[in-house]
Amino acid sequence: MIRKFPLALCAGIALCAPASAETLRVCAEDSPAEACDFSGHDAIQAAVDHAADGDEIRLAPGRYVPASVRDVPFQDIVARGMVVVRDKRLSIEGGEGVVLDGAEGVPSIAFVLENADVTLRNLEIRDFRWEEEEDDTYDGHGVFAIDSRVRANGIVMRGIVKMALTGRGRTLIDASGLRLLDGHLGIWLEETAHAHVHDSVIAGGDSAGIATYGDSTLHLFNSVVANNTDDGIYAADNSTIVAAQSIIVENAPYGINAAGNGRVTVRASSIHGNSTPANTEFEPDQLIIGDDVSRADPMLDAHWRPQPGSPLLAGDQAQMPIGPTGEQP
Repeated sequence: MIRKFPLALCAGIALCAPASAETLRVCAEDSPAEACDFSGHDAIQAAVDHAADGDEIRLAPGRYVPASVRDVPFQDIVARGMVVVRDKRLSIEGGEGVVLDGAEGVPSIAFVLENADVTLRNLEIRDFRWEEEEDDTYDGHGVFAIDSRVRANGIVMRGIVKMALTGRGRTLIDASGLRLLDGHLGIWLEETAHAHVHDSVIAGGDSAGIATYGDSTLHLFNSVVANNTDDGIYAADNSTIVAAQSIIVENAPYGINAAGNGRVTVRASSIHGNSTPANTEFEPDQLIIGDDVSRADPMLDAHWRPQPGSPLLAGDQAQMPIGPTGEQP
């Protein structure tokens, strides 16, 4: 089957937009909010089904639990989603108190996107779990995008038992303000997926912080990769990762690692406290740590920001800050 991006059919966004975009208001089960267009456990999916290209779905504060799921076949697996967006261009926006909670309900993925153009803003996604740890039905992920365009801003994912943010096929991801915390694997790319990630924190995973495969690429800026237990950054096959103005600290066994022809380049950053900074079994041009990378203790506070006296605040760093800046669209 030939997959197409929705916007590829248009000469520009203006030509794709409907005459007037609609705002759809969604409320959780037992929400006290009024003026809800859709309510209940399946309300987000109902709003997605109703939405036309260009519409915005706004979630009222509350706890959204997966009550039912939809399956999306991809290659030899099935992605099982609480919310599935296919062949649409829309935005889903939350705010303070909006939580997609996978600890109860049907084991699933919070969002499965296929051939879609989706903007996700200000959401907390937590504790999504699997029914069977190793099978062909994928659940327990946060956001699983297939051949899609994803813009993600202000997304917090905690306790995701598999991959928090996944790009498969020809997916393009532009993400800022991510907090991918205390789960399994932070960002996973395969095939020819590409991600541009900035002002984000990926920490506390029991696998890699970032892992890329196939011919995928990832560019990381002004971010933190910390305390992951199976490498901070890992590139396999023919994939490539470039990290700049970022902090890679206290990962094991390596800060950066590779397999096959994978390549990782780190520039103008901080690498400190990893069990080993880089796997030295690879060619020097495969895992590159630039001369402008600091090896000193970055002296971070609880929010992963440099404290007074940090070497990251000395010299020219004020002009080119390392680590999150708080600048988000």
